[in-house]
Amino acid sequence: MPRYKFNWSNLPDWLLEALCIGLLDNWQQSGADTALRSVYRARPTDDFVREAWPVLRETWLRRETEERRKALVELQAHRHEPGRFPSIAAEMAYLQTLRNTKTLRRLVLQLFIRYGETAHPSIISPRTTSPSASGESLSIPAPPDLNKRDAAKVQAVTAVPEVGQIVAVRGSNWAVADVHQQSLPRSAHDDAVRQLQHAVTLQSVDDDRLGDELRVVWELEPGRSLRPPQDLPTHIDARKFDPPERLAAFIDALRWGAVTSADVKTVQAPFRSGAKVEPYQLEPLRRALSAPRANLLLADDVGLGKTIEAGMVIQELLLRHRARTVIIVCPAGLCVKWQDEMREKFGLDFRIVNSETMKDARRSHGVHANPFTLFPRIIVSMAWLPGPRAQRQLRDALITKSRGAASRFAFDILVVDEAHHVAPSTPTRTDKAGLRKGYAVDSHRTRAVRDLAERSEHRLFLSATPHNGYTESFTALLEMIDPQRFVRGKVLDEQALRDVAVRRLKKDLPGQFKHREVKALTFCPSEDEAEAYDRLIAFTKRRDKAAKGDEHAARDMATLLLKKRFFSSPVAFGRTIDVYRDTRMRGLAVDFNAEYEEVLGLDSDELEEGRVEQPETQALQQTKIALPPLTDEDKSDLEYLRNWGHSHEARTDSKLKALIDYIDANTKANGAWLNERIVIFTEYVDTLEWIHGILRQRGYEADRMAVIDGSTDSDQRELIRARFNSDPAREKLRILLATDAAGEGIDLQDYCHRLVNYDIPFNPNRLEQRIGRVDRYGQTHDPEIRHFAPDNTETELAKDVELLARVAKKIAQIMADLGSANEIIAPDLQRQFAGINTPTPKAKAEKSPIGEMLAGGHDAGAELTALAQDIATSRETLHLRPANLQRVVDVAFELDRLPPIQEVGSDRTDIPVFQLPALGRSWEQVTRGLTTTLDRENLRPIAFDPQVLAEDSDVVYMHLGSPLLQRATRRLRSALWGSERSLERVTAVVVPGLDESFAVAVTRLILVGQAGLRLHEEVFLAGTRLSRRQAVGESRAEELLEKALDADLLEPVPTQIAEQLTTAWNDDRADGLRVRVAQAVTERVERRQLSVKTQLESRRAADRGRVIAIFDRFGATLASALEEAEAIESELALFDDERKQSERDLRQIRARVDALADERNEELRAVDARYTDVQGRTFHAAVLFALSPTDIERGNLSIR
Repeated sequence: MPRYKFNWSNLPDWLLEALCIGLLDNWQQSGADTALRSVYRARPTDDFVREAWPVLRETWLRRETEERRKALVELQAHRHEPGRFPSIAAEMAYLQTLRNTKTLRRLVLQLFIRYGETAHPSIISPRTTSPSASGESLSIPAPPDLNKRDAAKVQAVTAVPEVGQIVAVRGSNWAVADVHQQSLPRSAHDDAVRQLQHAVTLQSVDDDRLGDELRVVWELEPGRSLRPPQDLPTHIDARKFDPPERLAAFIDALRWGAVTSADVKTVQAPFRSGAKVEPYQLEPLRRALSAPRANLLLADDVGLGKTIEAGMVIQELLLRHRARTVIIVCPAGLCVKWQDEMREKFGLDFRIVNSETMKDARRSHGVHANPFTLFPRIIVSMAWLPGPRAQRQLRDALITKSRGAASRFAFDILVVDEAHHVAPSTPTRTDKAGLRKGYAVDSHRTRAVRDLAERSEHRLFLSATPHNGYTESFTALLEMIDPQRFVRGKVLDEQALRDVAVRRLKKDLPGQFKHREVKALTFCPSEDEAEAYDRLIAFTKRRDKAAKGDEHAARDMATLLLKKRFFSSPVAFGRTIDVYRDTRMRGLAVDFNAEYEEVLGLDSDELEEGRVEQPETQALQQTKIALPPLTDEDKSDLEYLRNWGHSHEARTDSKLKALIDYIDANTKANGAWLNERIVIFTEYVDTLEWIHGILRQRGYEADRMAVIDGSTDSDQRELIRARFNSDPAREKLRILLATDAAGEGIDLQDYCHRLVNYDIPFNPNRLEQRIGRVDRYGQTHDPEIRHFAPDNTETELAKDVELLARVAKKIAQIMADLGSANEIIAPDLQRQFAGINTPTPKAKAEKSPIGEMLAGGHDAGAELTALAQDIATSRETLHLRPANLQRVVDVAFELDRLPPIQEVGSDRTDIPVFQLPALGRSWEQVTRGLTTTLDRENLRPIAFDPQVLAEDSDVVYMHLGSPLLQRATRRLRSALWGSERSLERVTAVVVPGLDESFAVAVTRLILVGQAGLRLHEEVFLAGTRLSRRQAVGESRAEELLEKALDADLLEPVPTQIAEQLTTAWNDDRADGLRVRVAQAVTERVERRQLSVKTQLESRRAADRGRVIAIFDRFGATLASALEEAEAIESELALFDDERKQSERDLRQIRARVDALADERNEELRAVDARYTDVQGRTFHAAVLFALSPTDIERGNLSIR
């Protein structure tokens, strides 16, 4: 292999660029040796100097960070030991010996990125022998003579930019905000530097990075260049006019990237969603955009689409550059669901952060890598978040302020799903009436989420059941959402609650949801079941008589647990008796009072017990209070009950037999499986495994059933969900057995409307969460909800089971009518099954703000009509026709020389359906989401009409946020910076019905505030009539643009007409056509800037007024809360943890009172800063000639 002699100083810039491109562009075909030879002899052509290197840099910088880090790791791995390469030349020579061209490509690219800031490499000539020991270098020949065009390209690389110019740096486009020349005197170390250096401050103008700021040393920045001025073209060529469809697609791509903060009605998020968005789901988005800060409690009923609502708010805030970083906190079982929903529905990538992510980040980014700052969008489990590792990393992240919309915050958006899990726990002590008493104490989870909320600007908390029946806990949750409206305690601002909470029940949306049918499956308890229950009752009554004083707490809890397990299944009961008997045989018992709420009550954990460690079992095993020893009769009863429970390990009881009959009746006909599905819920893994085993024993095939419990990993859960939601004509799965691990977050309504509650949880929220798996948006049948009830009430067992059946029906009715059943159900169940003979507490008769909010009930008709009108207006304003979406993809494929998409059709819809062709590597990412969990090989067909969502679930809707449309629009928008020569941005089109011809310019106007924050963007059209010297009116211009470019078939002008237009445009006279168009654009820009600045000033005044009103109301709320907190501290006899919590809250309220004025002023300053120093930037995008049919027929234009 030839060896090379290197020289690292005084390399001409043109040769550096050529070398980089040649190395990286050629060796896959010719190898490194030939590439180096060809580069040395190459002239700096368009590919080398102007196009290829910037494109290469952009490709590299847009790669996933992980990919770039892998290249770094490879580079380090090939440097065997420190000091092996005494010079860059030696290292370069070593790289040439590598056989793997893919590795070589990565390494050399990293070499240039690394050394390009300090030295200029060049290769001089190939040699057949190694370089001389003396290290002498050959002189570099002068670069070849450059023509005028090539010289301009070299100048673009080497010239120092001026303020206001557009430059390309690190794969993005930036506006120069400031330029500082090197001020220190030159030293001996500067001898090798030929010119002074300049520090350049840049502000991004790219759609996906607008608002980012960067400061670079211009002379040391590799790949830098000046973009051509964004003026109207001075010279056009009739032979190079773009086809009208091509320019129309380019203008659409520009228009879809324009978002303004001044206009809160025109939104894009609904059109960047792969979900079928209903008008009622736009209300949270409307509220978020109308306020300076989006702090909302999304408390819609189960199944109304809170995830879609939150996703649209996230998407719109990102689009408007009011946010950049997002953190989602949710139960562990929902992390993958959120990740999939955000990617599939909104085209947003989120990284799940856990212990494994932290390890991966440290391996790829170094030992100090912090996932909370490394990834802009992350998902965290609320169970993992309070842990020491997460808290340590989070504290480090909170120290570093975010680069988002407000530098005071570490995160721009915080989303908390199933937010009721982070509210403070309700008091665990109860009075004689069964009502809770005491003071709510923060859990570790509560403190972790509150600390995170304090450093997040926008906060979205999601929960269909946000109120646990305890006002102090609910107000603490509201305080986390908006601490400028709420304070912890019993004082609640009713108006603030209406502003923050979005609550709609299914009954508020008539016609949107199917009617829920709740019925009982009757069964006849057998004699041995009744006898076993009677012996259990006798046993608990004897123990009740033996218990004294505090021992009653243990007795009550034991009774509850044993009965609860008995009602679930004999097997679960038998295994519980084993634990209880072993504990009691040692003469020990437990203080169950503290465990009640966590195990059975309103604050029970979001998942059921696991397979090994079970909360209820652990409660039985804990030993704190000694009880009287078991008598011989007690031991005999326990032995009988144990044997009875275990005797059912391989046989059914009466309830399970009724379940099997129900399954057979609804999923089979004459022994053949129907296309019907059933989901069965139980609280206990023991019961779940027993049901599954019996069904397998009865001949149910393994592929007809699936099981989800707390131990099911995320990938397996997703696979089961995908199978259950697949067309039953193609997928065999019919029965899903699940514990409450599937009660939250797994949507099962696609092909299932039957749900069986095999046992009844004492927590009504859990029951509603279960039912919400099938009773939700998208359900096409009436949901059939079943529970069990005895066919008679003659025995004690039948009476108690019948009570549970009545409770289940009552919960379903109350949840449907009021949205909350906590205060009504839980005390009843506790008293009944623990044997507490006390009066039933009366429900409060008076209406409370919380109760009214939870009950919904407002007339949403007018609101929905207005929201539907808003979305229709937005669709029309943005020209979001299916044909326009398809046209953008077609043109982008054409520009990149890809095969066109092929129409394939569908049996389920008349909407045009297409199949993507084979795509190259640069486009392969757009296929993400087109495969399914069940079929990773084949791509699903696509459509551009959102109506396909309702007609064919096997077709993927291509919305603006889909990877395909994002890639296509970016491809077209890149032409704005002059890097795409196949798009001239000039066209002429014949417009049917047009009475006179026009010449107009399509212009992009951006208004930015402090730190480059985009406040307004629009794409408008301005120009002049051809036949007379009169500008086009604004309304006429918009009508012209729509008529000229939205037609299905666009007719280009004849060649002779194009030549006449070219001649007129290229005329340099002061009153020529080009000058008149430019003047019209300038006048329109001035008017639009004045108008928008007036709008922004009105928005600033409104935001200030809103802040002042909020703080005025909050001042009164805070004063009342302080009085209430001081009364609580003096009156309540609290336990130690409750007393400490009360003291902390009182100190916090007093501190808020003292700091309220400063807090208000800080908020007002933040509002003012957002609208300060507004500057406009104008980019001329295209020139359009719209010709009337009359002028075309005449063949001779009258241009004045």
